[in-house]
Parts: sequence; structure tokens; C-alpha cells
Amino acid sequence: MKKIVSILLAVLLMMSALPVTALAATKYTVYISSTGSGTMNLRAGPGKDYDVKGYVHHGDKVTRLDVDGIWSKVKTSSGKTGWIKTMYIDGTTKDLGTGYKYIDADGNSVNVRTGAGTGYAAKGKAYDGAKVKVLNTEGSWARITVQSSGLTGWVMTKYLSDNSSGGSGGGGSTSSTYNVYHVTSSTLNVRSGAGTGYSTKATLYKNRAFKVTGSSGNWYKIQTFSGVTGWVSKTYSASGATATVTAGKLNMRVKASSSAGIVRTLSYGAKVSVSSVTGNWAKVTYGGTTGYVSLNYLNI
Repeated sequence: MKKIVSILLAVLLMMSALPVTALAATKYTVYISSTGSGTMNLRAGPGKDYDVKGYVHHGDKVTRLDVDGIWSKVKTSSGKTGWIKTMYIDGTTKDLGTGYKYIDADGNSVNVRTGAGTGYAAKGKAYDGAKVKVLNTEGSWARITVQSSGLTGWVMTKYLSDNSSGGSGGGGSTSSTYNVYHVTSSTLNVRSGAGTGYSTKATLYKNRAFKVTGSSGNWYKIQTFSGVTGWVSKTYSASGATATVTAGKLNMRVKASSSAGIVRTLSYGAKVSVSSVTGNWAKVTYGGTTGYVSLNYLNI
């Protein structure tokens, strides 16, 4: 028994010797909500009963130091620290920190996790079209609060949309539509301009899919689904591409919107023919039926 007590005391002593930063909460650079005007109180502690130490302005860039319930401790650019309600914090980027986003899960739900990664436990679900508040981001993950339920946790940023009826990143039906093509030769150079005299930026291999965004003579201006842009020869390109469904069930809709009617449901591993993309939606054909599916669930 004495040996166990000695071990416990040793562990406690080691923990007490750790630097404060090793035990502190993760720090984030965040923005005060830009959806209002004027100033907000910066308090001495996590509650309205604490004295006001100063003020922060809407749109200010601050560092989040700690969290206590519905309150966050922040540090301003001038070095002043204090507490404000977490609901008044937007995101770590101004793009995500515009106030509110919507879940785009093609009629399904996404797990809201305890941390920024699939290895963390799911604490609940956010459903397609749900309005959420972005609190902060970490890599490809965003910490959000679901407005209808108050559930707070982490989801992948690819499931966030600017509107409740379109794909993330502007996937609504008002987005530009681009035809999809694929490589017919064993390799195809992507060049910096429309001609063989231009430098090679990348090399695509047979059946690789890409979007055609422009044209000049015998050359297509393209963008691959991994983000490579440039020009390729029309001679070694053909319309359409094949993609594989990566979701357990994927709804095919009558138009490029998560609120549109469902024409059929596709299963995991189904091979579809892609003819064009509109925002984050692909126009596909499967078994003689044509409709739209979310690009989030296609391997193309």
C-alpha cells in the first residue's frame, strides 16, 4: 500500500512540475462576430457578474486562450485579456467567420465530434440544412454550434455551405456549370498556355477527369478535381467521365440542390457517368436515370 501511495505522490509531483502551457487549452486566432456593430464588454471572468475590463469591436481579430462553459477568454491585439460569450466568436478565417453556415450533407446527417478528427467520439448529429455557428477552425475541421439544438462540436469544413439549399462552396443551382471530360491517351500534359510552346505544369494519366472552363483553338482550359489548372490538347480528351459512389446511400436529385426531389438512391460502389458539374454538384447518369449528386460522395 505504501508503495502505491509513493507512486501516486511521484506522479502528482511530476504533473505539478509541468509548464503551464502543457496544461493550457489550445489557443486559436479568431474573429469577433462581424454581424453587429459597436462594442462588446470584455469581462474579468466568465460571467456577467464580473467587472468590465474593456471592450472589443465587431470584426476584431483576437486570440482565444480558454473556454469556460458558454464563455471564452480572449486576448486582444493590444494585449488586453478578458472574457466574452463564445457565441460572439466567429472563426479562425474571415471566410468561415461570417456568422453562420449551413450543413450540406445531401439529405443525410454528419457526426458532430468531440475533437477535430474522425478518431474523436461522436457526441451527436447535425442534419442536412441545419443552421450552424462557426466558432473556430483547425485544418479541415470546424467547431460549430447547431442553432436549433445548441449542440457544439467538430465537423469537416466540406460539409459547410453558405446557404441552406446548395452545395458547400457555392453549390446551388446559380453556380456556373462546366462540362466534364477525361484523358484518352496514356498521358496528357497540362500546360501553362494554349500551345506546345508553353511549359508543362502537370501530367494527367488515362481516364483522369477534369472540368473544362474555357477553350482556345485546339486547346481546353481546364481544372482537375484536385485543383490543377492549365491547358490540355482537345485531341486527347473526350467528354464525360466515370465516378464511384463513396457513401453508403447517395440521393440522386432532380436538380443541383439538397432540397430538390429525389429521383433514386445510389449504393456504395456504384459507377456513374458524369457529364457536368454545377458548384459542388455533379450531373450523373446511372441505369438510364439522370440526376444530380453531391461531389462530396464521389471518387472522380
